[in-house]
Amino acid sequence: MQSGNPLKFHRTIQFKFAPLMMLVVCAVFAAYAQAPSKYANDTFTVMSRNDHQRLMIHVDGKGDHCWATTSDDRTIGMTMGDDMCTSSPYRVPDDLAVVARIMPGKISFRLNGKSYSISDAGTVKSARSLFDPLVSIEARQSELGAQQRALGERQSELGHKQREVKVKVPDMSAECQKVEADAKRLSSQGGTQSELSDLQSEIGDLQSRLGDLQSQAGDEQSKFGDQQSELGEQQSRFGDQQSELSEKGQALIPGIYDKLHAMLVQAINSGAARPE
Repeated sequence: MQSGNPLKFHRTIQFKFAPLMMLVVCAVFAAYAQAPSKYANDTFTVMSRNDHQRLMIHVDGKGDHCWATTSDDRTIGMTMGDDMCTSSPYRVPDDLAVVARIMPGKISFRLNGKSYSISDAGTVKSARSLFDPLVSIEARQSELGAQQRALGERQSELGHKQREVKVKVPDMSAECQKVEADAKRLSSQGGTQSELSDLQSEIGDLQSRLGDLQSQAGDEQSKFGDQQSELGEQQSRFGDQQSELSEKGQALIPGIYDKLHAMLVQAINSGAARPE
């Protein structure tokens, strides 16, 4: 999950923003509805330090998706991904209080220096359900990421068009030839002040026409610039939504961890967790 600056939430929403908010809410629910099929075989990994120092996670995602985030204080880390995604604590393997891998049919974990596994279907299902809110967030972030990439491609396309803007240039060869001929004549014969003024006027006329053409090209480029600006604003809105989702995910982690920890301890006490 990408981190971002905390966002301020207001309890009141102006009526004019209600349709936009409804679209966002619908998109989140739609992403959640699709999440189980895409993430049903994911492995969730939970890591926690017991020394109150920050946890760093090394993630290697070679498959379809791989996702990681940490709590606000970064003492707890969670990752999820398909069977091509791997994750491990970075530089702090001896300082971890809990390392748990919640797979589709099994939980493997280390607690208080001892390793255990749980194969009970009910326990595994309950543990995996704890991550449903994060699955929803990851699905929405993935969707936003795809939209951002599409916007990026559109911006690149517009940038190319902006650089390649062309305007129709009228044939000015006759005027250019006259200026060249007058300049050669004055160069060989000399010229009066009046003749030099006439030559300067001819050159000025050509420059003015070229300036008009440059202005036309600038107007066309400006149109693309306006479109670029609109796309930039959309990118910014997507970025704000990504930050908001990141904040929500970070806020959920401690609660998920506490419930999972209690579940693992209960499994050890009941015998559902077997030593490895």
